[in-house]
Amino acid sequence: MKIVILGGFLGAGKTTVLLQYARSLISHSRQTDNPVVILENEISEAGVDNQLLTRRHFLVKNIFSGCICCTSSAQLEESVREIEQNYSPEYLLIESTGMAYPDSVLHTLEACGYRNTGILALVDCKRWSKVKCAMPDFVTSQLKDASVILANKVDLVDEEARKAVIEDIRRYNSGARIFPISAIQEQPDTLWTQITTLCLNRE
Repeated sequence: MKIVILGGFLGAGKTTVLLQYARSLISHSRQTDNPVVILENEISEAGVDNQLLTRRHFLVKNIFSGCICCTSSAQLEESVREIEQNYSPEYLLIESTGMAYPDSVLHTLEACGYRNTGILALVDCKRWSKVKCAMPDFVTSQLKDASVILANKVDLVDEEARKAVIEDIRRYNSGARIFPISAIQEQPDTLWTQITTLCLNRE
């Protein structure tokens, strides 16, 4: 089972990206039954994102009791093993809450023996300056272990601001591949294929 952890700040566009990415993975999967399972982490008891994904006919499982990067790490392991045993998907996409630390999720999974795992992180270009100033440590944890970083909402900033955001991102993670996108537009399958390769071949 291949695992991609989707990280990103609140409002960065994770669910929009997740919908496109899951559709692309399903269209190219060799499996016909449950090629992709989505594991949602919502702090509240009723996940709005979960309801949206389910209406789009994706198989969604949930962790509601707390943030998966800290208080529910044991539940994360239990949920992932249950998904693997019951559904055996080719891909598991984990969408963490906007306040989670994807690096902690990655390290928990690796400690459990899930080595074929990587982080896809999202950055909101429009709000980048405010977020990095308000939560510098949190920004670092979101980006430092990501294999791929999507600089989203480039349609809301000018060219100079876009270049400045990407240059800034490199200071947090010089090894990640950075792709500027506008997730409100459908991205090509070639991009999602490249993202999968980069996330799952980190060595």
